[in-house]
Amino acid sequence: MTLVVMAVLGAGAATGLLLCWRAVAPRPPDLDEVLGRLARPGVPVISSSSARASLTARAGPMVRRIVEALGADPNRYRQELELVGRTPERHAFDKLLGASAGLLIPNLAAAGMVSAGLALPLGGVAALSLATAGGGFVLPDLVLRDEADKRRRAFRHTLSSYLDLVNVLLAGGAGIETALHAAAEAGDGWGYRTIRAELRRARLTGQSPWDTFAQLDDRLGIHELAVLAASVSLAGSHGARIRASLAAKADTLRGHQIAETEAAAEAATERMTVPVAVLLFGFLVFIAYPAVIQITTVSGPQP
Repeated sequence: MTLVVMAVLGAGAATGLLLCWRAVAPRPPDLDEVLGRLARPGVPVISSSSARASLTARAGPMVRRIVEALGADPNRYRQELELVGRTPERHAFDKLLGASAGLLIPNLAAAGMVSAGLALPLGGVAALSLATAGGGFVLPDLVLRDEADKRRRAFRHTLSSYLDLVNVLLAGGAGIETALHAAAEAGDGWGYRTIRAELRRARLTGQSPWDTFAQLDDRLGIHELAVLAASVSLAGSHGARIRASLAAKADTLRGHQIAETEAAAEAATERMTVPVAVLLFGFLVFIAYPAVIQITTVSGPQP
């Protein structure tokens, strides 16, 4: 009987080790992932992380299912993740890591205080841990939105300069598609690389550039690309005058950028009034404190 129990336990342990090995062992990339990368320009079909099958990449689907079970859908931020070049699995991993850190840090701090001889209420520590865990779970979403907004603003700056270059080439007698491709080769930033990769993919797949710009708007959520796609489509299909339209759109983009810059400067100016007011209040307290103490001491009951 003992041998049978030992054999069953050994078989269970061996099965567990085998499953653990299969979970962390390198494996070929998923076919859906490879096909998805084919539709994303500038991304290798088999990335180095997929080739090495890093632990984060292998644990990504499981972490994503855990985060989805907690009520968060990483696909909700599809455009933002596309902008910053991050996968939903990586975003889910960041959310779970933030929640775990938020849950552990207050408990570790409370354990250190208790070991030092301080008495802490258990309910307060539990409430603080839940609050910090929720904050750590939401923090990656806020950081992602902020990074995506910065990328969109940078892309709008790039798009305005790109349209100016297209206008210069059109004024020199170039065709619309030639001007679009030549202007995209002029820059080296992230925005120019994205436009250049999209135009190259359009040329290889036989798509028109305006359809490519419309698809890029759907992926990145930059609506100025949809307007540009409509203008270029009008020029390519009906021979409309495109130079004036592109120049007007470049001026509109610059006007929006100037307005955003002025609004940001005004907001920064308003925020600067808060520390000045706090400093003034502290200065007034510092001046008035001796007089208040003197008055209360003199007017107080005499022994």
